[in-house]
Order: sequence, then C-alpha cells, then structure tokens
Amino acid sequence: MVKRWWSPKSPSVFLFQPSQDQLHTGSASVVCLLNGFYPKEVTVKWMVDGVTKNTGILESVTEQDSKDSTYSLSSTLTIPSTEYLSHETYSCEVTHKSLSSPLVKSFQRSECQ
Repeated sequence: MVKRWWSPKSPSVFLFQPSQDQLHTGSASVVCLLNGFYPKEVTVKWMVDGVTKNTGILESVTEQDSKDSTYSLSSTLTIPSTEYLSHETYSCEVTHKSLSSPLVKSFQRSECQ
C-alpha cells in the first residue's frame, strides 16, 4: 500500500442538530463531523449567532484509517436546551492545510423543527 503522506486531503464536513428528544432532557448537543482528512492537524471553531463559543466543546479524533490513511474527528458542542432555543444560527468552522480558506457549515435552528 502506498501512503499519501505528502498529499493533503480535505475533510468532508457534516453538521447535526440535536434531536427533539434530547432537547426535552435539558441539554442540546450539536455535532460537527469531519471525515477523510490528512494530515491530522485540524481546527474546529464553533459559532453561535456569529459569536465564537469556547466552552462546552468535546473533540474526539480517530487514528488513521488503515485503508486510506485519513483521519476523522467529531466536535460536539453541548449547551443547556434553554440556551440552544434562545439562539438561531449554529456554525462550525474548519481550518485545515488542504483548504485555501476555512470551511463553514451552518444551520438555522428555526428551519430544523
């Protein structure tokens, strides 16, 4: 197998809103999933209504996939349901060597119900 260590690969990015069931528990988790990127170094920034969020974030990265030598990462923003419902726009901004500019995925809370 030939490893492409010299060839950066950009991530596929997916953003998931919390389920209605989770909102009833009192917390809300928004997940930004990055798949298939190389090298491993990547930055995920969360924004709520355009304001950077630095707390309530948990990241988990997988080791290199044995087939294509890429990485995956999930970044989860967890906040109280009341806070989630009081804001409208949720975004994750991904910065990676393979991207010429940050990649932003967003959703409008009011359009997801």
